[in-house]
Amino acid sequence: MKKAIYSLVYKMMSLCEKPKNKWPVEKLVKNLKIAYKNNLGRELNIDNPVFFTEKLQWYKVYYNNQNLTRAVDKFLFKEYIREKLGEGYTIPFFGAWTKVSDFSRDWDKLPETFILKSTVQSDGKFIKVIKKKSEVNKKDLLKEVKQWLVVKNTLINSYCRAYYDAVPRILAEQYVEQIDNQLYDYKFFCFNGKPFCAYAAKDHFEGDKNNIDDYPISFYNLNWEKLDVQYGHHKTDFIPAPIHLEEMKEIASILSKDFPFVRVDFFETQEKLYVAELTFYPGGGFVEYHPLSFDRQLGDMFDLPLNGCEI
Repeated sequence: MKKAIYSLVYKMMSLCEKPKNKWPVEKLVKNLKIAYKNNLGRELNIDNPVFFTEKLQWYKVYYNNQNLTRAVDKFLFKEYIREKLGEGYTIPFFGAWTKVSDFSRDWDKLPETFILKSTVQSDGKFIKVIKKKSEVNKKDLLKEVKQWLVVKNTLINSYCRAYYDAVPRILAEQYVEQIDNQLYDYKFFCFNGKPFCAYAAKDHFEGDKNNIDDYPISFYNLNWEKLDVQYGHHKTDFIPAPIHLEEMKEIASILSKDFPFVRVDFFETQEKLYVAELTFYPGGGFVEYHPLSFDRQLGDMFDLPLNGCEI
């Protein structure tokens, strides 16, 4: 009985608590230190960070840039990439909605096959592959995507400053069968406009949902030589170099030059590549790199504007 009461009280307190974008910096830092210790087993030095995972915590709380929100919002991101690269570098989309009622109204206008995703989530959360719209239980789907628009369910309610001014939307994108069949995605770690290394991942989807926990990942240098690095507990199968490796490196350089760090993520088909997203806080900085020296090596590349950042 007591356990049930405590659980109810905790739930009520959670519902009443302000989302993290309304928290003072001191509270964010205090909670980040606890989360970092719980995930990585060591103390966080946020005032003088040296490891990459430490610097990501500083980056989340303190770093600001006028383009951050546009870069992380999956809807605004498309316009941002078009301004930087021109047309044709992001997946075409059918619409974006801030209300479930508007999405429901436009349901019949959508094709039989498409991708649904939240514009303010990451790590594969809130993504659905709709392969046969005619077989979808619309009522259940509307109930599900309604939760995508609740601020407390999004990265607006996180330690990540880039999302604090974002607007939750439901985004419907074109389904590109060649990408679904390709299975690989490629992610380039870039520092001040210079790609440093990349990792490739496969088996990201299971059925109509994104597999966010256990898919093979392997790290490579820019010549696509495999590095002896493990990310968390993921497998490290060898993954072939992308067809468009050189173009990916060029584009990653362009898109990363305005930021101390960003991971530029790509999909590709035989004919072309697409920029999937820009990721500023991979794994939230809570996933271990093995060996630890690689975490330090990435940290050495990451020049934070510790004095004079825009906050």
